[in-house]
Amino acid sequence: MLFRPKYCANCGEKIDRADWGLFTSRRFCVVCESEYKGQDLVPRIAVVTALFIGVLGFTSYLRSGGATNGPLVLRQPAKLVEQHPQEGPSPQAQIKAEAAMPPATLTLPQTRVAEPASKQPVKQTVAGEPEYYCGAETRKGTPCTRRVKGNTRCFQHKGMPAMLPADKLHIS
Repeated sequence: MLFRPKYCANCGEKIDRADWGLFTSRRFCVVCESEYKGQDLVPRIAVVTALFIGVLGFTSYLRSGGATNGPLVLRQPAKLVEQHPQEGPSPQAQIKAEAAMPPATLTLPQTRVAEPASKQPVKQTVAGEPEYYCGAETRKGTPCTRRVKGNTRCFQHKGMPAMLPADKLHIS
């Protein structure tokens, strides 16, 4: 049973109605109901619209849930290529060759396994540029271990003095 007020929310008059319908105002008397019809209808329209959208969304979810529009086809992911100048074709040629291949059906992505340390390329530095550690004092009170070219400070510690002498900061 819906709420039946005893007094009008606007003027305070006593409400005496013989029949209460679904669209009867639950806040105002007969006189005020005609003036404030919009305030009663807006919440009702909002609720009806929300229910309608909810029903449409639920039926759409049920329709697309189990049924698909055909077989699921996944393309094989592009392989990660390391550049080794002495080995095989160029990466662009490999990508073109992979693009020409027909798509594989339901393949899982391949993961790369780390190569042993002996096969990994070694970072080489130019012989003419000596490398040092920054060596400036950090918040912990220890010397900064960022690598810099020459006996200077890193971007974060510019203008600060080094904690250690230059010979201890040199990377051999």
